[in-house]
Amino acid sequence: MANTRRDVLKRGLAASGATVLGSLAGCTGTFTGGGSSTTVTAASMQWTEAELMGYLGFESIKANTDVQTENELALGGSMQCFQALNSGDISFYHLYTAGAYATIPPEHDEIPSDPEEVYQQAKQEMKEEHDLRYLQRANFNNTYALATRPGWQEDTGVETISDLAEHINSGNTDITVVLGPEFAEREDGWPGLIEAYGFADGAAELNIREIGANLTYQVLGESEADIGMVFTTNPQIQQYDLVVLEDDQNFFAPYNPAPLARPDDVASGSAIEDALNAPMEALSSEEQVIELNARIALDDEDVQDVAIDFLESEGII
Repeated sequence: MANTRRDVLKRGLAASGATVLGSLAGCTGTFTGGGSSTTVTAASMQWTEAELMGYLGFESIKANTDVQTENELALGGSMQCFQALNSGDISFYHLYTAGAYATIPPEHDEIPSDPEEVYQQAKQEMKEEHDLRYLQRANFNNTYALATRPGWQEDTGVETISDLAEHINSGNTDITVVLGPEFAEREDGWPGLIEAYGFADGAAELNIREIGANLTYQVLGESEADIGMVFTTNPQIQQYDLVVLEDDQNFFAPYNPAPLARPDDVASGSAIEDALNAPMEALSSEEQVIELNARIALDDEDVQDVAIDFLESEGII
């Protein structure tokens, strides 16, 4: 059977992590794609909200410009997409600001809590270090959070992460915590959180389980754990009646999506840039995005259809 364009691309982008980072400067790509001034190749990371962001940009470009578009949405992980962008195989994908700041060279150990500061620094470094353009960021924030199972907050009175720290430090360590593997290891995840909020000693006494990040919602909802890591715009928070603890010390970094693009494909002041920026300007709240995500993840609507419906409702197409 003949290889599809995506098959070839994915084989060429199979490396990740340190191997990918080490190859960025000299990567030539498997084929020439997305480099033409008359062709824009859209890509996205491979999860619901990221695909939604990609389709918003893809459909907006199709409706508002005369350029040829190619679809490489749901391409893979963030670093796979970044490598493809850096090598010219795609024209843009949506990268979340704190992710850009923390994982794309030059990496930073500490991330500012101000969303605009993170965005502006990431934007400057993308231009200076990689000759890439960071376009308009959306205002909604899809960041990490800690959530509790139904009823646990009422039983304990814990409403903030500071309350949780005090609760644990008071000797209440008979608590089951479920964490995604990455969150359990990252300094902007659990290890940094327990240090910042001052309950590292108490945390050592907790029953901590590492499970798939997408499973934490159901595990909490079925009362098989008390506290768990969630993402703030995931509709399963509402599906399972989970309660998000307030991050009252602003530990978790701001994650605002923004199109990251090649200057050759998305020129400053171009109609393509305007088409990519328009959906980001229209996305104004977490509640709005949760509703869109729910239509896809819970109601089984097609992500492309949801994107088109939103763009039509906002008068973008």
